[in-house]
Amino acid sequence: MAVYVVGDFLRETRMRKGYTQEEVSYGICTPASLSRIENGMQKPGRLILEKLFERLGTENNLFNTFVSREEMELYSAIQTLIRNVTDAEIEKIEEQIAVVERLTKDSSELEKQCILFAKSKLAVKKDEDSKKAMDLLMEAIHITLPDFDGKNPLRNNLLTFDEIMIINSIAVRHAKNGDFFIAIQIEMWLKEYMEEKIVDGKMKTAKYPMILYNLSCWLDDEKCYKEELRVAEEGIDFCIKYGNLVAFPRLILNKAIALVEMGNTNEAEKYLHQAITVFRL
Repeated sequence: MAVYVVGDFLRETRMRKGYTQEEVSYGICTPASLSRIENGMQKPGRLILEKLFERLGTENNLFNTFVSREEMELYSAIQTLIRNVTDAEIEKIEEQIAVVERLTKDSSELEKQCILFAKSKLAVKKDEDSKKAMDLLMEAIHITLPDFDGKNPLRNNLLTFDEIMIINSIAVRHAKNGDFFIAIQIEMWLKEYMEEKIVDGKMKTAKYPMILYNLSCWLDDEKCYKEELRVAEEGIDFCIKYGNLVAFPRLILNKAIALVEMGNTNEAEKYLHQAITVFRL
């Protein structure tokens, strides 16, 4: 499909949602570059196009742009690296980082962001170095969100899925260090952002329930049991509607835990049995 059609779609979606070129392009490309893409005067790279679509709250499933063999090879290598990180396959992560680094000599900073995120996972899983992991995460997020201090939400910024996952990992690091208030504050930001800005899609189906699961865990740590119950129930309803069976039993378990803490042991027992059954399945 011609590139100018992609540009038209980007421009129309951006204007319909009331976003400026500066908001959508921030940290990804210059507003001038986005203007040229929207007007069909510049052919966007595959990764840049994907991130612009994500800032608009959707996934780039409708359009493709013609790219070189080298760019397509790099894009595929990055997708493989993301899958390795998701699956926490340490040896494969290390191997794939080397592949992506070899292919990124003349690429944009977006590829570097993905590499740093992957290296932060290695720092946790292999080196057990929480400080190193946090440093890598902050370096990664500062590529596209230089104003984020790692603690206070940037509620006026639009986010890509990569940024959401990096920020989520930063919140996890805070929780591991016992800073639950900061972790909850960050995770509430991501929860509200995904509810308000992102339309339904496979990335939201996969990531949103895990954010709710993290949030319910940290609310439990802070003894906010009513809030834990509410968040867990929201996650359960979402999993049922969209079929996320990974987070589903974990959220049922957290619902049961909240009910126990609130003194409703009979109801809690019912949900504990449900969680066990789904885990076994």
